[in-house]
Amino acid sequence: MVWNVQGTGSKNKISAIKEVVKTYKPSVLALVETHMGGDHAIKLGNILGYDGHSRVNAMGFSGGIWIYWKKDVVSVTPITEHAQFITMEVARNGEFPWLFSAVYADPDPTSRRELWQELETFARANNRP
Repeated sequence: MVWNVQGTGSKNKISAIKEVVKTYKPSVLALVETHMGGDHAIKLGNILGYDGHSRVNAMGFSGGIWIYWKKDVVSVTPITEHAQFITMEVARNGEFPWLFSAVYADPDPTSRRELWQELETFARANNRP
């Protein structure tokens, strides 16, 4: 599940995230535009019951990508972390792995071009699902 949460600092937003996780039980959860990083990301993962975690911290109060997963359900290996995306190999336990990128694109056109170049380079070097 991928969710543009537009900030994770308020109690109301944390409650909403907890409710979505309780209702849909995603084995992998990607939160983008978190506006925060560091210990807050780790604390939220623990609250939500996830034991796997990777992140790109926000720059100031802009951006931020947090990925959580349940290790007993999926194997996740982060491959590339960039200011605007995280790419990882994901496999349900015992199944064929596939690649997943969680992206939060900077609104600046120059930064976006850099993002597309990075993604295109990665895709050419990694021709697989």
